[in-house]
Amino acid sequence: MLHIHRDPLPDRFLLIPASDSSESAELDLSRSLHRASRSDKPSIWLDCSLITDQLSEDAVDILLAYAFMLRQQGRQLVLCHANEAIQAEFARHDEASQPSIVSTLLDQPDTESGQVQHISL
Repeated sequence: MLHIHRDPLPDRFLLIPASDSSESAELDLSRSLHRASRSDKPSIWLDCSLITDQLSEDAVDILLAYAFMLRQQGRQLVLCHANEAIQAEFARHDEASQPSIVSTLLDQPDTESGQVQHISL
């Protein structure tokens, strides 16, 4: 089973999955994204820092589908702390269908210019 910590923050819904190669990992990811998408938050963030290997094709397809669905609602899916293997998986897809990818939780994707803005604390 994929362990996913869910944390509704004031401006986003944060999901933090831990690596798991079990058969139910994609189902757990899909369920967590579904729950998060039912919130009124403008974005869902997936912190990939605990994912040590690359994502399965099914997981990539799930993330692409949610990125598309959220974009249609004027919301966004954002991946942060994604390793090079994860970034490479999404680089193979059309940029318009990809989720936003930022370096850290302190970065904010700018949906209009496509640039990343750093948030000062």
